[in-house]
Amino acid sequence: MNYNNKKKSLLFTGGGGAGSEALSRLLGDRFDVHFADADLNAKPHGIASCNFHKIPFANAPEFIHELGRLCQDLGVELLVPGVDEELLPVARQRESFGCEVLLPPADFISIHLDKFTSNRLLVEQGLPAPLTEPMLERKAIDFPCIAKPCHGRGSRDVAVVRSEEEMRAHVLLSRRPAADFIVQELLQGQEFTVMMAADRSGLLRAVVPVKVDIKRGITLRAETAADSAVIDACCAIHAANPVPGCYNIQLIKMEDGNCKPFEINPRISTTGCLALAAGASFVDLYLGNDTNEGLVPFAAGMRLRRSWYNEFLA
Repeated sequence: MNYNNKKKSLLFTGGGGAGSEALSRLLGDRFDVHFADADLNAKPHGIASCNFHKIPFANAPEFIHELGRLCQDLGVELLVPGVDEELLPVARQRESFGCEVLLPPADFISIHLDKFTSNRLLVEQGLPAPLTEPMLERKAIDFPCIAKPCHGRGSRDVAVVRSEEEMRAHVLLSRRPAADFIVQELLQGQEFTVMMAADRSGLLRAVVPVKVDIKRGITLRAETAADSAVIDACCAIHAANPVPGCYNIQLIKMEDGNCKPFEINPRISTTGCLALAAGASFVDLYLGNDTNEGLVPFAAGMRLRRSWYNEFLA
């Protein structure tokens, strides 16, 4: 084989996630796309077994070593971590992998993995943000409101609570201490999840708003939307802290047109595949394969509809 014509290898962790099958299809014609997960049985239908690899859980002592060995064995050009628990260990050891790592810096990750600290930073920067308080210090937030853990993903233990009794019951059922929770004003409007993609210098290259129609932990039905108010709000957030890599902003566009981000996820989201299908290739933008100036265009009105494939294995 002519090495110069060999496809560059990509490795996505969290390979059992909802977007992996689409990433494989959308990128597979140009890249050798691999996935890693702690559970081999999580392999999505359509991904070849030879492209799906087992790695330890992020809290295992050998996690960094084994992930680095896999990157070396596969000749990975770009590592794309997709699991919250992996982000800080990988970001802090990014120089040890021998490849590019599609992640913001460790300090950005640390801030935004903590939902209360993330909210406080937006407020300190003079950016719109929902009123948020530690649950045990709630003073200004009325019911109904959102109760959710400071750390978590996939909408786990997130609920609308309408009274003190409901809030105490929610904490009890979650089996977490109340000190782990924040409360947040309940925003009324249209939810968006927005892919933010910057190059290796931190220059913002893509902002792709996705209008959420149905969400059950992950987004099931959604549509790309060239909403200027959402795009402007997200550009302002990036301008206040311009970091390289990909991250995701979840926000509510309210009836008056104002946009308030209620969560910033310092990694690609499961709707990143929709942004990719719409023409915003976060891989090419980060690697510098797209040298055009400004934000890349994307196809508005492209819809995502997630369904399942039932496998029966002897």
